[in-house]
Amino acid sequence: MSSPTDSFLSSKRPRIHKSTSGDEIKTYESPDLWFEDGNIIIRTVLHDKAYTVYKVHKSILASHSSVFLDLFDGPQAAFDTASERYEGLPVIGLPDPPSDVNDFLKALYFPEETHCHRPISFPFLEGIWKGFPYKYLGILHLAMKYDVAHLREYMLGILRDAWPQYLFDWDYLQKHTEDLERAYLRRECFDLSFAHPEPARTIRLAMDHNVLDILPIAFYDLVRVHEVIAPNPHEGFRRADLSVLTADDLRRLTQGRGALRGKFLEGINNLLIVLPHDDCKWVPVPGKSSPCHAGLRKWWDAQLGAVSGPSVADPIGWLREKVGICDDIPHDEVCSGCTRVVKKYLQTVREDLWTSLPEFFGLGLLPSNWGQETEPKLWF
Repeated sequence: MSSPTDSFLSSKRPRIHKSTSGDEIKTYESPDLWFEDGNIIIRTVLHDKAYTVYKVHKSILASHSSVFLDLFDGPQAAFDTASERYEGLPVIGLPDPPSDVNDFLKALYFPEETHCHRPISFPFLEGIWKGFPYKYLGILHLAMKYDVAHLREYMLGILRDAWPQYLFDWDYLQKHTEDLERAYLRRECFDLSFAHPEPARTIRLAMDHNVLDILPIAFYDLVRVHEVIAPNPHEGFRRADLSVLTADDLRRLTQGRGALRGKFLEGINNLLIVLPHDDCKWVPVPGKSSPCHAGLRKWWDAQLGAVSGPSVADPIGWLREKVGICDDIPHDEVCSGCTRVVKKYLQTVREDLWTSLPEFFGLGLLPSNWGQETEPKLWF
């Protein structure tokens, strides 16, 4: 399957020459990675009897990659003699897809291009997640293959920014993501996929490259995605490419969704059990519920009426909303002490759900303290 980069390169006019066997060979020169003072040609196979070539610098490749350093570090004359030549320069043929090589070389020459998906460190722009994580699949693979350690760590940092381990950082991202979704909907763009990183391909990338710490939240986000065959023209929706997942990935997803739902429903149904308590400002009758109990039940029953498919699919988000509106509980029906207890209880349920994500999705290889912040923070 060709990538946008492959299609772009193949749309350019090629240079055509005959091989020694008489076959017609097409060569496409990269428009962005063709430097007049380059001294090495990188060649990739675009398709049958067609190549993409890049005119770059040995020194740049060697300074970043130990693999290229070892290749160029031998006797220079021997390397030049053994290599094919293009426009008088030695040629290195790489077996990797042109789109991957293109993104990899651009990351080395133009690192600022990899900044476009840094959600915490950089301002949000509309469509910021377009191409995520597709853009990094090839870069990360080749950074590992050719031992470009700093680029590999940088790519992993971008992934961890998008799929943070801590609830505070996730809440921060969701606040901005909701702003981005509203911007889409104002323009009557109801496919909100580009307002989010794509979770299914992220799961595959994380599994293939052993980036296990981002898996719990990637699986959780995939639970939130609803495939809609006939989208409601007045509601937003997201899509995810489930075809890339393995049978084991799908099993984790299904089991995790059930475990998450069960723990969530247990938590919200047990809310009223926390009363009575010592913080109640109204004097309770010994052995009976707090005078606030009736008012709290009335308020909570109204909140539970909104528990439906979307809220069960995103219980951590639903609970964030409820924590945020606890201060709106009528003060003539529920005292301030009981309100604080309820708010604390709901936040505790959120935190328990968050830190239990590895268990829900069967990710036992992660450390037991995944997601546990030493100093919990509330942003709302």
